[in-house]
Amino acid sequence: MPFRPLLALPVLTFTLAAQAPASAPLRTGVAEPAILDLRAVDGSLLVPRDNRDATQVEAARQRWTALVAGLKEASAVRLRLPSGEGRLPLLLAAAQALKAQSPTQRLYVAFDPEAAPLLDETAWGAVDGGALVPADLNLDPAKWRAQLTRAQDSFPGRPWTLWLPSDPGALVSVLMGDGGRVVVPAGGPGARLAETLPAGFTDVEGGLGDLTLRNRAGAMRRWTFAGGAWSSVPLPKDRTEVAVSAAEAYDVGALLAKVRAAQLRSRAMARTVQAKAELDLHLQTPSGRGGDLGFSFGYFEQAGEWPELLQKAVRFNGVTAKLDGEVQLPLIESRQSMSLPVALGMTERYRYRDGGAAGPGRRRLRFEPVDADPLLYAGDLEVEEATGRILVERRERTDLPGTVKSEREILTYGEAAPGLWRPVSVQTFERWVSAGGVVQVQRRFTYRDFQVNGEGFEAARAAARASGATMLKVTPEGARYFTKQGDGTRKIEEKPKSSGRALAAVVLADPGLTPPVAPLGGLLYFDYNAFGKGVQLNALTAILFNTASLAIPRGLGSFDVSADATALLLKGTERPVVNGRLSDRDGVGRRFGKMGLELGRDLGLGFRLEGRGDFEYDDFSEGDSKYRTPGYQLPPSGLTRIGTLQGSWLFRGFQVRAYHGWGRRPDGTYGLAADLQEVPDGGDFRRWGGSLGLDRELSPGLWFHGEAGWASGRAFDRFKALDVGGLGGVVRIAGIRANAITADRLSYAKTALAIPTGPNLRLSLSLEYARARSLDDQKTYGMGGVGVTGDLPGFWLFTAVRVDLGVGVQSDIAGVRTVNGYVALLRVF
Repeated sequence: MPFRPLLALPVLTFTLAAQAPASAPLRTGVAEPAILDLRAVDGSLLVPRDNRDATQVEAARQRWTALVAGLKEASAVRLRLPSGEGRLPLLLAAAQALKAQSPTQRLYVAFDPEAAPLLDETAWGAVDGGALVPADLNLDPAKWRAQLTRAQDSFPGRPWTLWLPSDPGALVSVLMGDGGRVVVPAGGPGARLAETLPAGFTDVEGGLGDLTLRNRAGAMRRWTFAGGAWSSVPLPKDRTEVAVSAAEAYDVGALLAKVRAAQLRSRAMARTVQAKAELDLHLQTPSGRGGDLGFSFGYFEQAGEWPELLQKAVRFNGVTAKLDGEVQLPLIESRQSMSLPVALGMTERYRYRDGGAAGPGRRRLRFEPVDADPLLYAGDLEVEEATGRILVERRERTDLPGTVKSEREILTYGEAAPGLWRPVSVQTFERWVSAGGVVQVQRRFTYRDFQVNGEGFEAARAAARASGATMLKVTPEGARYFTKQGDGTRKIEEKPKSSGRALAAVVLADPGLTPPVAPLGGLLYFDYNAFGKGVQLNALTAILFNTASLAIPRGLGSFDVSADATALLLKGTERPVVNGRLSDRDGVGRRFGKMGLELGRDLGLGFRLEGRGDFEYDDFSEGDSKYRTPGYQLPPSGLTRIGTLQGSWLFRGFQVRAYHGWGRRPDGTYGLAADLQEVPDGGDFRRWGGSLGLDRELSPGLWFHGEAGWASGRAFDRFKALDVGGLGGVVRIAGIRANAITADRLSYAKTALAIPTGPNLRLSLSLEYARARSLDDQKTYGMGGVGVTGDLPGFWLFTAVRVDLGVGVQSDIAGVRTVNGYVALLRVF
């Protein structure tokens, strides 16, 4: 009499939501899987060492194509893997190649008693399970259960299917109850039972000669073995169930296997890709609208070769620059910034976990690197579950070693051609080290007008290479210039272009300066990898105005080091505000020079702390003769020392900054003999303040800038306070003359739009307002202005032209509203 359990054994049930529907636990007439034997292959030829290298990836793809071509029609394949360390990468690559060729093919891992267990969940998801074929099984059916247990220990994440050499009779329910999937020969009792099992009953409870199956709805059926046959019998009336159900888990590995197969299928389709590409960078500054740099490229990509870019146009502030021939501008990017998306390689350097539903039919997968390499990303993928297509990839890196300190990227995918799924746009938010601290840069790269496997690809690429225009190659280490040689061929530059020079001719107009209109000429040199050490060097000389700066990422352990120096030889006349009017008396001339040293350290999540020391030398002298007062004693010239601590947070175009400074200037007196003024507190003073800013692209090329801030302090005097107005003030307000007011407290707000009107003109309009408390009379005054900036193409020798004008529209102080600004002509070479 068969065994009739009164108490069912506890059942531990896992639901893997992304897994394909489970096959029936007992089948017959199913052929053994075809064999793909990888034990003798050279794994280094089938798994790229660096998945950023197009040559390696394409070579591996072609080898896999030849290796698996004969298995295309097989319904199932059994993988025989080497026993060494290369098992996991080879398993993932083989599953990718087979599923890309035949998406519905079932894959199994062959049993290898000598190999180490495969315990990686990514490997579990890549295949349908393990396979024990007759050649793996002992002839004694009594030993099959022990062999199944041993196989399950070596690959526990998927069920093992046993192709039995003979019918085991009553033992078949034991093998099924142990979690095995069983294929029995035709003609026996097991085969007759398999033909009667209802569809969908896949949960198994089995003892010797006793089998109970359950479907997802909870319905159960029972069979017992007696007289050499299986018979359907009622469920026991006194049955007691104890079930332990784990929380529902998502099958991340299975979804990743779909992703890899979809990627390889798409890669195999695209032999050549030609497109148009646009790269735009928006550089935010701590205050003001910042600047823009853009490029238009022709894009050429051939399987097995690094993509090539033909530079067709360069835009300075949205306007096409006048650049003739091969002009190489500095390349600033983090290493691997144009690398393959995270999940689309044949190798795994990331661990993945479920991030929950991302919408109907979509799943979010989170990933993080398996080691501490700062060049690896962390982020998430939004994946279409049915196809394995990635819709959006968000990734970020922090604590990078070079000029780019951190970056957050958003990759958007689309169908470039029927069946070809790939990134079509990349938006990046970056933080760059500069001599003035860290600035934020927004980078956008977009592709359009794809031509896939077009007949004219070779001719178009050859014409691009033969032209005199600038070209680049996208290598595993980043973009490199593809320079034309004397014999007409092109060569990849070993190092990225990092330096450049520019000439500037500027006409500066501001009634607060002496003279009020000053023509200036300047030479600018910049290098983002000076001395080959990643040092950032900038220098500008305009005779009357000179400045230089140096920034060394991680120059002192984990601290970034920077230094700068500035000298203004153009004298300005500073006048006090008395009773709401700019006085015509007591004018004092001033020239200055300063230098500073700064240490900064990232704190993570966009936060940064900086400490700075500044040394300023003020040279006071007689001002404009119209505003001199006989007998007026000049303030003491000399050295001022300032220490400042600043914290900042920069995130996706938003920036917050706050600072506190301590300073000491020369002690002494100034003014008329009858009313001498002393420098407060023996020259000790404090400064503090902060600002908020946001730069947002409303539509391609249309930028919004908003900014607000405040500043204050104590122990100021007329000659060491907060300047408002002009080009060199603490806060510049358009149309308000330099030295308009000497304040000890101020607040301001600005808003601006950069409006693209075509390739030959971009207009920027701003509305700016400030309120400042005068140090002279302790009254608060408001002032506002409108700024108009026009960017134009260059002419003659010049690359670009900018006209920047400010018109004062309101002021509580008479005589400070004006029209000021500058005209700048730039030549880059």
